[in-house]
Amino acid sequence: NRIDARQREADLGQWMIRSTDGGVTWSARYSSIVNSPHGPIQLSDGRLLYAGKELWTGEKRMGVCESLDDGQTWRWLASIPAREGDDVQKGYHELHAVETTDGRIIVQIRNHNKTNAGETLQTESTDGGKTWSVPHPIGVWGLPSHLLRLRSGKLLMTYGHRRPPFGNQARVSDDGGKTWSEPMVISGDGAGGAD
Repeated sequence: NRIDARQREADLGQWMIRSTDGGVTWSARYSSIVNSPHGPIQLSDGRLLYAGKELWTGEKRMGVCESLDDGQTWRWLASIPAREGDDVQKGYHELHAVETTDGRIIVQIRNHNKTNAGETLQTESTDGGKTWSVPHPIGVWGLPSHLLRLRSGKLLMTYGHRRPPFGNQARVSDDGGKTWSEPMVISGDGAGGAD
């Protein structure tokens, strides 16, 4: 309420700030084009890849951006298609990516569409993020996920579990995200609430 509608409109966007001195000082904000809570990842070719959504500006696209200068500037790389009948703006949220040992890129999506509501969806790219498969369910109820490639090459997926046991769970993939293990409960003593 301290600013007027025009000022609020000017402040809408997807912003990033940067520190080059270990967090002592920070740059002015600049556009990252997309937003997602876990942020960008670094690919084996040195690029930064940011999977997310345009929340407040532009065409409200869902997809990936890339940076060729260590995150100083971002450019749109590609859209991720939606499944037939899904609503990108209301149903897809909080994307995160990981690169597999064979160079594929996997993005997982928090899904709130009617089909597979509350499940994680996954999409893959085999060409460095230029094109993406249609998102598909992977049989994991829980969200949002964070992805990490371990030194062994296995993929680790951690996510919130929002029904008993409330808490956090993890799964591992031995085959680059094609299949995922049974859940491992990290914490199962969380306070419950509505989905």
